[in-house]
Amino acid sequence: MKLLKHAIILFAASLLLPSCGGDVESARLASESRASEKIAQALYSSAIAAEKAGKLGRAIKLYEKIVLRHPLCPAASESAFRWGKLLEKDGDLLEAFEAYDAILTKYPASPHYAEAMARQEMIATQATEGQITNSFIGFKIRFTLKECVAMLAKVRQNAPRALSAEKAQYAIGRVYQSRGDRASQAVLAITAFRELTRDFPDSKYAPDAQYQIGEILFAQSKDGDQDSANLDRAKRAFEDVIIRYPTSKQAKMAKVQIAKLATGNIQRSYEIAEFYRKKGQISSALVYYRDTVMRSNPGPLRTSAQGWINKLSTQ
Repeated sequence: MKLLKHAIILFAASLLLPSCGGDVESARLASESRASEKIAQALYSSAIAAEKAGKLGRAIKLYEKIVLRHPLCPAASESAFRWGKLLEKDGDLLEAFEAYDAILTKYPASPHYAEAMARQEMIATQATEGQITNSFIGFKIRFTLKECVAMLAKVRQNAPRALSAEKAQYAIGRVYQSRGDRASQAVLAITAFRELTRDFPDSKYAPDAQYQIGEILFAQSKDGDQDSANLDRAKRAFEDVIIRYPTSKQAKMAKVQIAKLATGNIQRSYEIAEFYRKKGQISSALVYYRDTVMRSNPGPLRTSAQGWINKLSTQ
């Protein structure tokens, strides 16, 4: 009987062990959390004092330390915002952008959330447009293409349904178009503009995004890219502007460009005819001279093409 009673006591004790172990672990974690909060609060007080004393470098390092080492403490959210503001004031815009990003990704309940989003968008936009000036040396800061695109992509990612996302996506296309090497970046620019028209078809930026696709393809056809299919793709892109955004100013511009494309096609036909004629391939030359005559209005080009038709037809 004593053995049975002893066994029952041991069994009951074994059932209590996990619970006790869990309580011990919880107590340990709670103790560590309180210690971390105490350290973070002390660092925060030191950072505030340094900031008030004008020791911005020290304040920046302390706020950064709180965010990186004590991210779950109550002081971390406020530290991230003050860290971003001081970095921005100090002219370190890339780091400021990342500090604001910490608020948007880690502390969505922060009272500074909206302001952090606005500051992040402003930095990305100004960096892309080359408007940022270093407050100490007075010169414009030029960010790389990669840096600009990365910042704009984060702006879109942090608020994918906001107006800022549409603007950021449009800016990605424009920065690829204006600052990238045309041969290597044209595809990326077109892709960015197409993403905008696909994801935000009613955006105020969509008509120009669609128009810029046509502009890029048209420019390629004029700048040494002999792929005549670019002319056809450009024409379709401009036609899409007219169909999808008929009341936009870009629709009027697209009509003008389509007329230019028609002229370009006629010029291309004449140049191909000249190429075949000089190579002695008369039958092929006649095909393109006749195409030139058929599609062109009266003028020097048509007269020249007709003259070659008359001359070559007798050979």
